[in-house]
Amino acid sequence: MRGNMRRIFVAIIAIAAISLTWAQYDIFTQKGEKINLDSLITLLSNYDVVFFGEKHDDPVAHKLELEIFKKLSKKWGKIALSLEMLEADAQPIVDSYISGKVSEKEFKEKVNLWPNYDSDYRPLVEFAKSNGIHVIAANIPRRLANMVAKGGIKAWNSLNNDDLSLIPRMTYFFNDKYRELFEATMKNNPMMKHMRNVSIENLYHAQCVKDEKMAESISDFLREHPDYHVFMCNGSFHSDYHLGIVQKLLIRSPNLRVATISAIPVPKLAKINPKAYLDRADFVILTFYGKNEKDSEGSK
Repeated sequence: MRGNMRRIFVAIIAIAAISLTWAQYDIFTQKGEKINLDSLITLLSNYDVVFFGEKHDDPVAHKLELEIFKKLSKKWGKIALSLEMLEADAQPIVDSYISGKVSEKEFKEKVNLWPNYDSDYRPLVEFAKSNGIHVIAANIPRRLANMVAKGGIKAWNSLNNDDLSLIPRMTYFFNDKYRELFEATMKNNPMMKHMRNVSIENLYHAQCVKDEKMAESISDFLREHPDYHVFMCNGSFHSDYHLGIVQKLLIRSPNLRVATISAIPVPKLAKINPKAYLDRADFVILTFYGKNEKDSEGSK
């Protein structure tokens, strides 16, 4: 039995080593200049808010989020972590967990965590906890966004006072590039075939109220803590092209210096022309998870 356990342990270590070796990335500025991670951190340190736009199932992006968060915490000092993956009604229990007043078991029981929390977002939260960093539960509760998706914004007319305190104080539904991108994404989504009774307009409004709430959460925090910086992790659609949360945040706080990162998984780093992606964000990170490619920044 002991020999079997030793072999299992060695296998786990080997798999972890392979995973780290195979995680690769290249970082580009919007002008197409390839830079390393330390140069990125130096540039990001000049901003008040940094958005890291991820694909939620990208393991390389999750490793980079943590690394960038750690490095920015050293650069900035006064920093808060803001997460799309935590909902605003959980803020009190999040605060209690970060301050050590409740156990992780109680935290997990009371918070509506994503299925990939342990593997992808727990490292961020635990680093924040270990270093006394405030964590912003930025997103609107899913049930309130679902009400809009199913019944339109008028569905909120029946909310009680507790729920009214959780919705954004102002909401805009722009007919702009963001809406065009959203509708195109929805029309190309195979799941739409099974959602016959849901209108794209209601889905767009539900998307917008998420953006509004996340923007409001960041803006409110910075209004109360003007000498702080915020590192925000969210799905890339919410911040690409300086739309979504970014657009809503700058309406509320137009003087903020905001930088965006978009992490984009690609099939082969060496064969990808980065110019096709550079307009998505201030900094684009092309990520690859597979056979080693020697010319990528992440494999050095």
